[in-house]
Amino acid sequence: MNTNLLRQRSQCAAQTSTANSADLHLHLQGTPIPAPCPAEERGIARDMVKLLVLDAQTSATRHDVFRNVSRYLGQGDLLVVNTSKTLPASLPASMCGKPLRIHLSNRITRSIYIVERRSAEGGPNEEPFAVGDRLAIGANSSAAMATVIGRFHPNSRLWYIECRSDLWKLAARVGEPIRYGYLQSKPDVNAFQTMFARDLGSAEMPSAARAFTPRVVSSLQERGVLFAEITLHTGVSSHEVAGPLAEHPFLPEWFSVPSETAELVNRTNAAGRRVVAVGTTVVRALAAATSPATGRVDARRGWTDIVITPEHPVPSVTGLITGMHESDTSHLAMLFSFVSPDKLRQAYQSALERGYLWHEFGDINLILS
Repeated sequence: MNTNLLRQRSQCAAQTSTANSADLHLHLQGTPIPAPCPAEERGIARDMVKLLVLDAQTSATRHDVFRNVSRYLGQGDLLVVNTSKTLPASLPASMCGKPLRIHLSNRITRSIYIVERRSAEGGPNEEPFAVGDRLAIGANSSAAMATVIGRFHPNSRLWYIECRSDLWKLAARVGEPIRYGYLQSKPDVNAFQTMFARDLGSAEMPSAARAFTPRVVSSLQERGVLFAEITLHTGVSSHEVAGPLAEHPFLPEWFSVPSETAELVNRTNAAGRRVVAVGTTVVRALAAATSPATGRVDARRGWTDIVITPEHPVPSVTGLITGMHESDTSHLAMLFSFVSPDKLRQAYQSALERGYLWHEFGDINLILS
């Protein structure tokens, strides 16, 4: 990657939509509780996590379990899923003999990566690199040497590095899945995969689809619900910062919307049926492939750093299956493009009072508009 392109991407990552003053706080009475481990470790099946169903038009909410999601969809509705597979993207590393961890986030070219600096124990590390710093990534016997070549955004822990070794292959040998401090167990990388995962490349699990199981898919298909696929490889989420949306760094993420999916989305919309994105990653991919003027989706692939807000919704998507999101994240701005902040806060408050769990192994929200 040449320096001009690197500079352009860094500048693009710092830009946002006009929704810079959006209130991205949920103002809940009480504190959301992260899921401490996968559902299976809590003694329930993946598809028996709680389901919050929110009708964005009427504000009506229902509480169910995800196993019954087919009750809320019908003949001709379309679910779009992400086929990205999660990497064991947390790698041991060292710099000048000092241990740390590197979280792989995005692979930009064969040799250029975006990574996050973490402490040796995996916690946040705000200490900056300097351009030219040399890192040894991986175990001692198989460490790959990398050079820091630039900072991704001044308000994040993300850096561009150059490495001639294939860090995706290295991660498969010595990496671990990215696990955050709220987890009380150490699930292996298989716990971070969805039933649709096949294309390796996500730093963190596209977790909205984790609750899908063969029996859920069968029940949906029996109802006449259709499925389509996109691919979007997620970067790390932990770099997001509190404060106005203008201060959020937005990662470029690689996506692909095939022609079959574009045709299905357009046909479903033309028929007046729902197009439901399974996860915020799917919304981003479809947004990047949707014409703002016509709302039609075209087959497309490439990089996107699109920001979805109430001022810039995605006309091709009419519903969303997603996890429970924290305040002060760009994901929340995206949710506000489907449902008003007040309605979402009311629904989240009811979920909080019923013991819903947040984050990647938590409960699920279906928003229908």
